[in-house]
Order: sequence, then structure tokens, then C-alpha cells
Amino acid sequence: MKRHFLALAAGLFLLQPQPARGQAAPVTLPEDPGAVVVEELVVQAREPGPAWWVVKDGDSKVYILGMPSGDIPPKAGWDRRYLDRRLKGANSLILADSVRIKVGVSSFGEAMRLYRGLRSETPLEQRLEEPLRSRFIEARRKVGQPEKRYANWTPFIASLTLLGDAAPKGWVDPRNDIIRSAKKAKIRRVEAPAKDVSDVARTVLGKMDPALETACLAAAVRTVERSRPNVVAEGWARGDVAAAISGPRDFEGCVLLLNGGARIWREITGEHARLIAEALGTPGHSVALVSLSSLVAEEGVIRKLEARGLTVTGPGGS
Repeated sequence: MKRHFLALAAGLFLLQPQPARGQAAPVTLPEDPGAVVVEELVVQAREPGPAWWVVKDGDSKVYILGMPSGDIPPKAGWDRRYLDRRLKGANSLILADSVRIKVGVSSFGEAMRLYRGLRSETPLEQRLEEPLRSRFIEARRKVGQPEKRYANWTPFIASLTLLGDAAPKGWVDPRNDIIRSAKKAKIRRVEAPAKDVSDVARTVLGKMDPALETACLAAAVRTVERSRPNVVAEGWARGDVAAAISGPRDFEGCVLLLNGGARIWREITGEHARLIAEALGTPGHSVALVSLSSLVAEEGVIRKLEARGLTVTGPGGS
């Protein structure tokens, strides 16, 4: 999922109560409900190109395209034939592959207080203990960044920045191309309204303390160490679901903190399933974009559609 991490984190940190002194520090990473997948859904697509699923109800169907977790190389050359065929005459393009949330800073004074709270006078690498310090240095060198890039931020903000810096440069989001094609074809665009997570964030981020921040930074470092973006992107392009979801998920629970936590993930996944189910009320067909990881998760979109009594087939369904 692609986000403006720093701006979003700023809004959420404003809602965070300060932990009481002497409070026991959490040592486990936040829950990642998308980590457990349905093994029978981790397959190789029979048709060329990325993996598709199909859900039908009478004379209506929705073609579901599993979307990659990140950008892909501009010359990936993924096969668009089935996309173009399914966009033709579609009732709608359902954007169920992203999380839209809203949380804001209400005044300049609050924004300045927040900014100061995210900064530290002591450089980050002096605050880290071994072996995390050495591993962080290697990770930021791997992504080509100097010490000063992260020096005065909290560990959590540094972790978000590190992952942003690790994203391959010049890669593209296939979603944008699909949206442009749908707009050109005058296909109606459908997506869930943005969810205000302010109240939830007060609870979820109330658990944030130095120990959890350090755990999230360590998870970001592991992600950089283990990341194989080419393997993931190429797997998505050829419909290899296992390869497409093989990227490290160490940091995913920490990312979910920015969206209000696991509870909000479950709510939004249910909302995405609802949009797809409602599209089946109109004769004809629609196309839905769904994040591949949330599509095949045990608590994901396919399982939620099946819980509604709908039959989902694919990849390779017609």
C-alpha cells in the first residue's frame, strides 16, 4: 500500500497520548491480520498476465484483479489483454485496493507541537543500541542515504522514511494506468468513502512508546534486508500469486498503525467486499481492483464474499 507516510504519521501522532512513566513497554509488533493466507488461493494463473478472480450472481459478474503491493518496473510488460477485454462495456471500476483515511491537524500551534514531538536533538544512530545500530546503518547505506537523513527523527518516523527511501526509483503504479483506461472508456469509478480514524488512533497509538518504536524500526530494517521487489513485481506480472505476495511483511503491522490498526483493516476489507457484492445487483459486469494480499488473506475479501453466499472462482475464471 503506497502512502504519504510522513504527513499521515504527523496527523496520527498528534492524537497520541503520552505513555505514563514506568509503564511496561510492549515488545511485540502490532497485529497484521493479512499475514495469514488461504493456501488454496496461492496459485498460478492459467491465463497470461496477472491473476484474476470472478464472482457471479445470476446474469451479473465482477472480475477481480489482484493488485501488487508496490510499484512495478516501467518495462515490466504485463499482459493487458484480459484487462482491456473486461474493461470493455464494464458498469464500473471498483477501487478496492487501497485504504483511504482522514485525520488532520486542527491548528498551526498543534502542528508545531507535533513537529517538535517527532524530533530529537540527539542523532538517531547515537540513540540506537547494537546490533540494531549497525544493521540500520547498513540498511540506510543500501538505499543510498546519509546519516543526516534520519538523524533527528524518532525511530518510528525514521522507519517510515527508510522504507520510502527503499522503494525502487522510477517504477510505476499499474493502478494509475488502469484508472486512466477506465476514465477514457467513461467507466464509472466506485470506491469506499474515506474513513476517519481519529478516535481509533487515540486508542491504537496510545500503545506507542520507545520500545514499540524501536521494534518497528527493527522491522523496517529487516524489510530492507529481505526485500526482493523484482521477484514480487515479476511474479505479479505473470500471475504467480506465491511470488507476488512473497515480499517481507515484518513492518506491515506497524504500517497498520497509520490506518487505525487491525480493526480498521478488517472494517475496510469488509467494505471492499460489500462494494463488490453490491455491483452484482446490476446486470452485466464490473471490474474490481483488490490488493492481492488482502484478497487471499484468511480474513480477506474472498473469504468475506464467500461468507455472503457468493461463489468466487479463479485465477483463470472466464
